[in-house]
Amino acid sequence: MSADRSVHATTADGEICRYDRAGKWFFEPREGKRRPITVAEAAQLATMNGATVALNLPGGKLFDALVHRARPVQ
Repeated sequence: MSADRSVHATTADGEICRYDRAGKWFFEPREGKRRPITVAEAAQLATMNGATVALNLPGGKLFDALVHRARPVQ
């Protein structure tokens, strides 16, 4: 694993990662090729189907805000 890579969420299908140097977001499935996604798509995937989300990671401020906005108030 690269020090440049941060896993912001883990879903049943794979991981939502951000590569710090490039500032790019990717969905990396357990099988198959990774695909680029927007930060909005990353937040949407992270709030579906019981994903485990890691908040307060470097470079994830907008991601954190979008996840909080998308989650229902408890």
